[in-house]
Amino acid sequence: MGIQVTKVDSKLPNVCAIDVKTDESLRIIGVYASDSRSWSWEEISPLITSKCVIFGDFNVDVFQDSNKSEKLLHWADMNSLAPFTPDTPTSLRSDRVIDYALARGVNINVQTYKCRTTSDHLPILSSIPVSIKQNLTDKNVHWKVFSLFSEYTSSFWEKSWDSKSIDDTYADYVKFLFLLSARCTVTFPLNKYRVAIPAEVRAFMSTKRFLKPSSSSLHALIDPAGDIIKDHESMCEVAANFYEDFFKEQEVVRPHPYTDTPLTNFDNTDEPIPDVSLDELLEVVHMKRKKKSVDAHGISNFMFNFLSSSNWTFLLNLYNCSFQSSILPRAWKDTRIILLAKKESICSPSATRPISLLDVFQKVGEKLFLTRFQDVLYRRGLLPDNQSGFRDNFRLQTRVILFLEDVYSLMANSAPVCTILIDFRSAFDQLWYTGCIGKLRRLGVPLAYLNWIEAWLCNRRAFIEVNGNRSRWFNIGKGGPQGGILTPCLFIAFHCDMGQFLSGCTSHFFADDLAAIVSGQIGLSYTDQCLDLEKRIKLFLDQLEYYACLSVQPINFTKTVALFSARAIGLPKFDINFDSNNEEKISWVNEFKYLGYWVTPKMGWGTMLKKTMTKKTGVLPTGISIW
Repeated sequence: MGIQVTKVDSKLPNVCAIDVKTDESLRIIGVYASDSRSWSWEEISPLITSKCVIFGDFNVDVFQDSNKSEKLLHWADMNSLAPFTPDTPTSLRSDRVIDYALARGVNINVQTYKCRTTSDHLPILSSIPVSIKQNLTDKNVHWKVFSLFSEYTSSFWEKSWDSKSIDDTYADYVKFLFLLSARCTVTFPLNKYRVAIPAEVRAFMSTKRFLKPSSSSLHALIDPAGDIIKDHESMCEVAANFYEDFFKEQEVVRPHPYTDTPLTNFDNTDEPIPDVSLDELLEVVHMKRKKKSVDAHGISNFMFNFLSSSNWTFLLNLYNCSFQSSILPRAWKDTRIILLAKKESICSPSATRPISLLDVFQKVGEKLFLTRFQDVLYRRGLLPDNQSGFRDNFRLQTRVILFLEDVYSLMANSAPVCTILIDFRSAFDQLWYTGCIGKLRRLGVPLAYLNWIEAWLCNRRAFIEVNGNRSRWFNIGKGGPQGGILTPCLFIAFHCDMGQFLSGCTSHFFADDLAAIVSGQIGLSYTDQCLDLEKRIKLFLDQLEYYACLSVQPINFTKTVALFSARAIGLPKFDINFDSNNEEKISWVNEFKYLGYWVTPKMGWGTMLKKTMTKKTGVLPTGISIW
């Protein structure tokens, strides 16, 4: 806890005193008052402060030793000391209570601790209620020492690689790095410090959180019974119970087209994963953003700056062995999860966003594998052009422009247009492992890549951490890690054929965001166009629902909305809904935010400009005409 204690000088034999630094300074005095002591009680008086507790063997029973106790209690009264005695005797040779406490300015409790002891006295236990202001501390890591030790021990780890298994070697190596960084860390209190930020900026920073519509800080959780849980340990367990159930493997009816249809022999089935060169590994490490957030083993990739180059030679063998044998160290699958509140700071676990902090060396392996996996996807031509998420040479702004151009062209033909924005529920967290591997196998991804992906996905485990408190470990049976760079690429590869199922619309994808454009037939009257549009929307929703069921990717019905654009004013006179959720209709909205841009029925930029200026200034400037 970091409580500061100072020893007080005392020349009296068998008397010691310390000052405990609390909000109000507390002095604790220990005495051994034998019959042959060379000092009197009055000589202790200078050591007594306004808030003081004296513990010890007084060799006086305040109830049975009348003469001795009278002198002791008289001295105690003169110094405003109150006796606090245990309920049971403390002497093993008699039934006397001679070990207790005298206190001033503080109310304490004392009890006898009955245990095996070699002394003729039983020890006493006491609790003192004090308020301790948490001291500001900082730490300094001697990275030069860390770098030297990592360099000196590199030859040892190369020998361990030849003599031990991949799991044992990596587990020992990670533990060594954690203990070495802890040994090189010095923590010190900040008694005085000066913030370099100007006072007016600090004042704004302390109040700007009240201007936000939501907060990512999690203050408490609401358990299934509706009670608010603020204790951090209890919050961890409540969250662990929820996410353990949330990440359970799906129950899928078999046989299934993704897993049980006959396989096709491709010419690249036996293609191996290319080996990693040392230059490539060092380039990936150099380009990686160095953060101080730690993984499940207490290691951050910030230490990559100080890890000697000889260590990366050892790790190069680890990555190449992993790619060749499709074996990953068990420690790579350990995940530390922290929770962020989506909106309210006091919410249920379902309203939190889990952020996975993965093993730092495994994330380097992910990046190395990702470049090779993307090359396979490119050569196979698996990713469609209407998918712009997490792809090189595909920009978000380009996807927005293409989306608007499609709507503009349909509106130019005087056709009513319906734009449906589909929201998939916890998209990355619903990835079906077996179906994903089976589908990619039938799309022509080589076996070596599939085996590595399967080893990366399966047998993972995690714990929840809230303010330094950890939950129990629980298994993860579905979904890709939110903090992994491979997860988005694997997700869009798994759903690369979604557009082929949605033949009744023009679809635009950005990772898990789907915007579908459906229009009425050209050349008909407006009434007939609206009737035709209703049929086309119904067909699209049936196709989408079929694909969602096939890929085990549930749709969030409550957040799926629709926008109607036509030459006529007003909303359409028909309702739309999914077959499996007839009770809840898809809402017609006047605006929605697509990839950060506000879209309205007229597809103009007025709403976007208004909201941007209002966000920047807080008030829309007068005298400005925005169409």
